[in-house]
Amino acid sequence: MNCIRISLLMLGILVSMFTLCAAGSPGSGNTINADMAKSKYKPVASADNSSYNEETGLYTLTGNVCIQCQGFTITADTAKVNASTLQVWADGHSLITEGELRFTGDALYAELTENTAWFFGTRCGCERPGLAIHSDNMQYNWQTHIVIFDGHVLYMQKGKNYTSSHLEYDLNKNDIVR
Repeated sequence: MNCIRISLLMLGILVSMFTLCAAGSPGSGNTINADMAKSKYKPVASADNSSYNEETGLYTLTGNVCIQCQGFTITADTAKVNASTLQVWADGHSLITEGELRFTGDALYAELTENTAWFFGTRCGCERPGLAIHSDNMQYNWQTHIVIFDGHVLYMQKGKNYTSSHLEYDLNKNDIVR
């Protein structure tokens, strides 16, 4: 009988934890996904834990953060998201994947409505088969597919190496813009 009670108690705790993670804003009936679905971009977010701060209007996501939107995916260890403006501040193993493209950084700030993300830290980079560009910081616009790299830029493509302090790269043309 005690085993059944303990099992039911554990099940209840798991259900409660799942409900808290999914809810995001206790008492309001809204979740991050319900709030973001109001935009035309309709991003979908998931994380191990989430909370909502009514004073700042920000959702805080922690653990296995994943935000999918417009054919790309943002992943990170933690993130703060404004579900109204679709601004994302991500930290820890920040990554955007779009098909075979991988954009990495220690942290990122993205404006989903403006199609732009800025990456910061010592490990910023854009990679796909045959191409690797790394720098101190980088800006990516997924509508134009232009990537701007600044600070200690290292460009490697098909055996060519190039260093610079600034580089603009057009992923559609597969070539340096400036």
